[in-house]
Amino acid sequence: MKLIWLTDIHLNFLGPERRMEFYKKVIAISGDMILISGDIAEAPSVSEILKEMVKEIQKPIYFVLGNHDYYRGQVDSLRQEMRDLTKNEPLLHWLPASGVHDLGSQTILLGEDCWADGRYGDYTNSCVTLNDSRMIIDLFQSNIFGKYMLLEKMQQLADQDAQHLKARLSDAISNNRPKKVIILIHVPPFKEACMHEGKISNDDFLPFFSSKITGDVLMQIAQANTDIEFLALCGHTHSKANWQPCNNLIVKAGAAEYTKPKIQEVINV
Repeated sequence: MKLIWLTDIHLNFLGPERRMEFYKKVIAISGDMILISGDIAEAPSVSEILKEMVKEIQKPIYFVLGNHDYYRGQVDSLRQEMRDLTKNEPLLHWLPASGVHDLGSQTILLGEDCWADGRYGDYTNSCVTLNDSRMIIDLFQSNIFGKYMLLEKMQQLADQDAQHLKARLSDAISNNRPKKVIILIHVPPFKEACMHEGKISNDDFLPFFSSKITGDVLMQIAQANTDIEFLALCGHTHSKANWQPCNNLIVKAGAAEYTKPKIQEVINV
């Protein structure tokens, strides 16, 4: 089975003709399914673009959402939209709603969106301001009351997704007894996977581009199940990274450029 991994494709920045050109490149790979680790479009357009994509490619698409997918939207309402999309479109699978998927060869797939949590780097002294706090309604409402209310909301979202991921991983391992687990998330779970221009992001940017709580969950699960190989695929930074924090856990982050979506990797299962 061939899995085509995409991330940070930002298809809302492309017109219909250029989106079709990208779909043709994906089709040419002749993969069995598509994996997307977030940042597909923005809230007003993400459902329609996913439906367009699956109509053209005619392969199952398994995805999580990234921060940009929530732009111009509200978290709970968009997530309900993704649940409805998953229910009504047989080839579209938002992983937090569709659950665990058996890929054969004792390999399973699951995922959660996951959020930056401000725990790496120096949030207190950082002067960085991302569009997230302006473009995502939930973060905007918190940011009105100051940067520490924003941090509290970031951590609330990150912790909630991390706990869901932990519970789902634990159940999946008990129920499926896999040899390999592929995990889709959006934000790098370790600072070593959070790269910029070939170096680990600095303390100003790390709070907004990494998710320590997600990394803690992955490490805990991996160390408790040393006979299983774990592969986590993420994006967000637009910079390639490959980090192995322990023998049986590999984290890959994809490189990306606005208006130039590309295929990250073909994974054989």
